[in-house]
Amino acid sequence: DLPGALIATSIEPNEIPEYLLNTTGQVKVVKTSLQDNASHFSLAGVQMKFSMREKEGRYQIAKSGELGDWIIKTPSTKHAHVPLNEFTAMRLAELAGIDIPEIKLVELSSLDKLPPINLPDEKLAFAIKRFDRNDGQRIHMEDFAQVLVKYPHQKYDSANYEQIGKIIYQYTGDSLGNVQQFARRLLVNILLANGDAHLKNWSLIYPDTITPELSPAYDIVTTRVYMNDETKFALNLGKNKEWYKATFEHFQTWAEKAGIPWRAIKPHLEDTLDKARTLWPKALVELPMDEAHKRQLKEHWQALSNDFRVETDG
Repeated sequence: DLPGALIATSIEPNEIPEYLLNTTGQVKVVKTSLQDNASHFSLAGVQMKFSMREKEGRYQIAKSGELGDWIIKTPSTKHAHVPLNEFTAMRLAELAGIDIPEIKLVELSSLDKLPPINLPDEKLAFAIKRFDRNDGQRIHMEDFAQVLVKYPHQKYDSANYEQIGKIIYQYTGDSLGNVQQFARRLLVNILLANGDAHLKNWSLIYPDTITPELSPAYDIVTTRVYMNDETKFALNLGKNKEWYKATFEHFQTWAEKAGIPWRAIKPHLEDTLDKARTLWPKALVELPMDEAHKRQLKEHWQALSNDFRVETDG
């Protein structure tokens, strides 16, 4: 149940092309055993992520050959209240004009047949609807590490936001709309203290199987609350990586270097900021983020430059 429309199938050792064996030196081909209908899961970052199927409010891990319709992230044993953090950050992003999939918090007790994993004393998991699935069909997508042909370990240091913006503006179907949305997300990541917007957390999706579009947002988390000394973007933006130094000028530099008309970007940044300043303080009170994390997020808002500061009552 891989991301997008990719399907991995097994082959016999004697079916591997000779040229592949010859290009990697001495290689011994070993046949691995696969269990049909076995449940699979992957570990990414600090949380377990499961592709699951939902039926009548209960969730089961998608078996071999099945397509899951939700990604479920269980609580982390390393960092407290990550599901509450991500749910809150994603909701705040949505209020600021960010396109997100359906999300919700689900009781751990509603997840059936989980493998034996360590879980903290928390009751909720984060659920995000798979936007690369539609009525049982795969929709292809690729993250920007794939687009730029980078290995996962290069996701922080091998590219910048200018390169991503340029590709979105030059090659996607709704080029202007997509890059305006991209700019909004860059600003929201600053406002939400998300330092993990690396290459693999931006994707293109192919709804018609041919034309790339910017995918809905995902993996927006207030990472600052877990790393007290974190003050930086994941990638460079307009020759800057520091949240607290970021201004509109850096966005203008970013747009100009990416070949994007600044006049088409600035109003969307201003609208994003207006929505955040107007809606976020009240919304944060009502959202389920841990109270200590809320205080840290509000402190972050106060530390931003005058261009991006968000005022609160306390």
